Amino acid sequence: MNHSQINAERRSYSRVPFQAEVLMQSGDEEWSCNLLDISLKGMLVEPPDNLNVDTRNPCAVALFLGEDASIHARVKITHTSNGLWGLQWKHIDINSLKHLRRLLELNLNDPSLLSRELVDLG
Repeated sequence: MNHSQINAERRSYSRVPFQAEVLMQSGDEEWSCNLLDISLKGMLVEPPDNLNVDTRNPCAVALFLGEDASIHARVKITHTSNGLWGLQWKHIDINSLKHLRRLLELNLNDPSLLSRELVDLG
């Protein structure tokens, strides 16, 4: 098994490339990141250079998708490498979860994958 097959097996949730700005907040600090991809498990973001924040602390995130659509959640920074952060959802409200699901449905090549992944989450 090669390296990419191992990573694909470990990452069981479909990641959707999605370009957007994500607002993050921890304590008194607030900053914006570039969103690179998103999944039912979390998101991959590119934080600003020279950001001095304790990545062990949970953060609040806000992703604005349109007029009435946004995703607000609490996340944990699970890994930092190559200038990117992997964020895992810790708490997401029901409306944000609906918007996340819709975003993934619209951007997945095979929306039926999403149903299977939602079952796996339960």
